[in-house]
Amino acid sequence: MSRRVSGWYPLLIATASVGIANSVVFSLLSNLQDKYGFNDAGLGLIAGSGFVVGLVGQVLLAPLADHGHSKRLLLAGLGTAVLGSVMFALAGSLLTLVLARMIVGLSNSLFGPAARAIVISIGPDNIPQRLGSLTGMELAGFVTGPVVGGMLVGPFGLRTPFLVAGGFALAGMLMLAPRALPQPPRDTERRMAFDLLRLPQIRAAVFMCVALFLPVGFYDATLDRFLTDLGASDRLIGFSFLAYGVPFALLAARGGALASRRGPMRVAVFGTLFVAPLTAVYGFVHFPLMIVGISAVEGVVQALAVPASQGLVAAGAPVGRAAAAQGLAGSATLLVAAVTAYSAGGLYGAVGPEWMFLIAGSGVVLFVMLAVSQHRRAVALS
Repeated sequence: MSRRVSGWYPLLIATASVGIANSVVFSLLSNLQDKYGFNDAGLGLIAGSGFVVGLVGQVLLAPLADHGHSKRLLLAGLGTAVLGSVMFALAGSLLTLVLARMIVGLSNSLFGPAARAIVISIGPDNIPQRLGSLTGMELAGFVTGPVVGGMLVGPFGLRTPFLVAGGFALAGMLMLAPRALPQPPRDTERRMAFDLLRLPQIRAAVFMCVALFLPVGFYDATLDRFLTDLGASDRLIGFSFLAYGVPFALLAARGGALASRRGPMRVAVFGTLFVAPLTAVYGFVHFPLMIVGISAVEGVVQALAVPASQGLVAAGAPVGRAAAAQGLAGSATLLVAAVTAYSAGGLYGAVGPEWMFLIAGSGVVLFVMLAVSQHRRAVALS
């Protein structure tokens, strides 16, 4: 069904381009650190700043998609992705790198909730499957970015990967601008998304999204540094992200279809049973190729669980609040990712990768327990 909707393929391509712009920096953090001489805490500052801006943006701006502005948000997100990428290329200090990351992070919060609301509005059937297709393209872009960075930084220098990433976002904007897209149902009131937290099913969905996204802050801030310390090349670091993203991109739609058949809560919980130990084990592996293999396994598991968690959000959202609910879940995940990214650099230096990744795995378990508790409460009240 989704394949016949006007603008479906341009929307998917634009989604991938935003992912590329947001992630290209993650395979270049150690290069930037070596060039500009900032300490390990600076790694977390760059990675976490985008999450903080994305958090605020999703809370304040995502509800606008429920008031008829979904396409404007998509184009604004692509435009800020271009601007932030150019700023990265021109940056000359830690401060300007942080500012560039904040602008790029805003692009994700403008684009993501509006895109998911459009996908949900296509029809009531197979929502997790369509969300899986969209998320698969988002992750495909997200893991392509580090590969672009790792492949281009050696022969062409630090500026070129950012300019190429901005070029992808510009191409996505030009493709999407003339297309007609479905309009999500409108909310009759102007309000922020926080009131949705009164619903136990929304709380359960938010906790589940957080559980699955929590390790991202640790990965984004330190995985490049960790692999570099183990002797991995820039290209291998880029391919470590690709090893995660390729199975995710290929299997996310199938994961969404499984959630449609078996129930999103059941599939999401099943996925987290694997995500938690996989996250915890990274710090104890000292061979870069083995880490790449673990990343591939985690990509398969997340392809099952992430569309299910987004399906939980969609199922719990009242009519006309789809974008607000997706933005609320997105802001919660970005809040946790920002906290973990800001702290990961310091933790990496203070306690080492073993304890740092153990803490990350334990956090996954904690939020899954909270999600299950709220889901049971929602079932009891229904």
